[in-house]
Amino acid sequence: MAADATRMRRDAAGRLAGEQDAHGTALSALEWRSDGRLQHARVRLPDGSWIAIEPGAGAPGPWGASDLVTRDGQALSRLAALDWTRVDRIPPLAEPARLPAGAGTAIFNLLARLAVEQDVAVLRYDAPYPTEALFLALLESFRYVPEQAPDPSGAFAVGALAWTPAPHEVTVEAGSVWVQQRERIEKIVLGGRTYYRPDWQGVRRRAPRVVRDVGDTVRASLSVLGRVLEDHVVLAADGRVLETPPAAPDSPNVTPLAPEVIAGVIATVVATSAPALAPWIAVAARDVAFERGPVEADLVEARDTRVRLSHRLTRALSDAVRDRPRADALAIGLVALREIADLVGDHLRARAQTLLAAQPPSVQANALEESAPMADAHAIAAAADALTREAAPA
Repeated sequence: MAADATRMRRDAAGRLAGEQDAHGTALSALEWRSDGRLQHARVRLPDGSWIAIEPGAGAPGPWGASDLVTRDGQALSRLAALDWTRVDRIPPLAEPARLPAGAGTAIFNLLARLAVEQDVAVLRYDAPYPTEALFLALLESFRYVPEQAPDPSGAFAVGALAWTPAPHEVTVEAGSVWVQQRERIEKIVLGGRTYYRPDWQGVRRRAPRVVRDVGDTVRASLSVLGRVLEDHVVLAADGRVLETPPAAPDSPNVTPLAPEVIAGVIATVVATSAPALAPWIAVAARDVAFERGPVEADLVEARDTRVRLSHRLTRALSDAVRDRPRADALAIGLVALREIADLVGDHLRARAQTLLAAQPPSVQANALEESAPMADAHAIAAAADALTREAAPA
């Protein structure tokens, strides 16, 4: 939906000075120099904190001059310097793994909002690492063109997509529930957990935390293998919070994940990632301990060198394969493996990208020439079999 003019603040020159939601909560703040250039900008994140962008203050990158991204005065990352008076491209961002949750989306939405203000119809991203994670982030504030692209994610990876600005609206409900919408509620953030619509401009987004419609309500729910496990917040169609049901408790037992399951998860993440990152994902995963254990209101908890999968996954898989023929159970196991890989993939890719960014320029350049690796079908099949055997009811 278009931004409501009553929620846009402007300076004396008529330039965008910030936004606030329908309840008066500040969402962004911009200050402009007397010569028209941007002095600095601040954008609010779902957890209530703010990040700032300081034009020209970052150390030069491979692209040249950089704008600096900070939080509480501490440098986080940098992006290729922009002419903020005429936003005409989507800049590469260094070390995205260092950004707090929601920061990349907030920056992209500010770019989209300014592009609309400046009557810029089309922007492009022409830089290294056009990853699936970046593609999905851009979908939240832009729409890709051509709309008829049969494989938009693949087209983005080879630089064949452009982007039209389509910024989203945000309201902060009940003090802490982040509700993001355009024509409909598309994303909800609650307690540090993010829930997405599964469909974005014709693209299916695989996510265990989903936004779904039930009657005249919109719900943030936990889902796996096509089954809704529990609702975590219930909203009215206009975003008002109606209910926040308590999450079901998880088993306290902690056990290591079977080696063949770990190998299959890593193989699946490698097969579904940008070729440049593929070999580095395997390296990044060597120091990660994979386990099953209690996870609060979620299916995975990924922190530094530990990835914990909730027992909810095993219970859901056990229910799904019960009384199924062996072939059907294995097929369900493959689906479960892909969903687990989707759960841990962003964490492993972020670690891999950090490793690659620390390499000499020649190594990074060679990585960009990598072709897509062959999927390790044996490891994937063995992992699906192990998952199915573990989940089979006694």
